[in-house]
Amino acid sequence: TIDTLGKQVTLQGTVGRNGEPTSVLDGGGAVRVLTCQNGETGATIFENLVVQNGAATVAFPGDRGGGMYNQNNSSPTLTNCTFDGNSADYGGGMYNYAGSSPTLTGCTFTGNSADSGGGMWNVSSSPILTGCTFDGNSARDGGGMFNNGDSPTLTNGTFAGNSANFGGGMYNINGSSPTLTG
Repeated sequence: TIDTLGKQVTLQGTVGRNGEPTSVLDGGGAVRVLTCQNGETGATIFENLVVQNGAATVAFPGDRGGGMYNQNNSSPTLTNCTFDGNSADYGGGMYNYAGSSPTLTGCTFTGNSADSGGGMWNVSSSPILTGCTFDGNSARDGGGMFNNGDSPTLTNGTFAGNSANFGGGMYNINGSSPTLTG
C-alpha cells in the first residue's frame, strides 16, 4: 500500500501510443493500493497509472477502497488513471469519506466490485470528475457509483455495462444531489 502521509507528492507513470497509462500498481488481490488520509490537497498528484487488483478487507484497516482510500478531507488530483479489478465491501475502485473530494480527469473505473459502490463510493464527500468512465463495475447497490449524503460533480462522463440490484450506473441516498453534465 502506498500512503502519501499528507505530503505533496507526484506519482507519475508513463503512457502508451494511444495515451493509455502503462505504469501498473498492483495490489495482488491482497492489499489496498493507494491511501490518502492525512488531509492531502490537490498538490498530491497521481497521473498515468493503472491501479489494479487492490483488495480491502476487515483485517486490513477497514473494508473500504480496494484501489484507493481517501478520508479526513483528503482531496488529491488524479489524471488519466485506470482502476481495474479492485474489490472491497465499500468502494471497490475508490472510497471517498469525510470531506474527501478528489479531482479526477480522464480516469476509468472498470471491472471493480463491492457490496456498495463497485467503481466508487462517496459519503459526505463531493469529488469532481471530468471525462471519466465507469464500465463493467458491479455491486449490490451502485454498480458504477454509490453516493451517500454528498454532491459529486460529473462532466462528460460515461456509465456503461455496470450492474447492481439497485442503481446499476449510480445509486443515491440520504439527500445526495450529484450534478451531471453532458
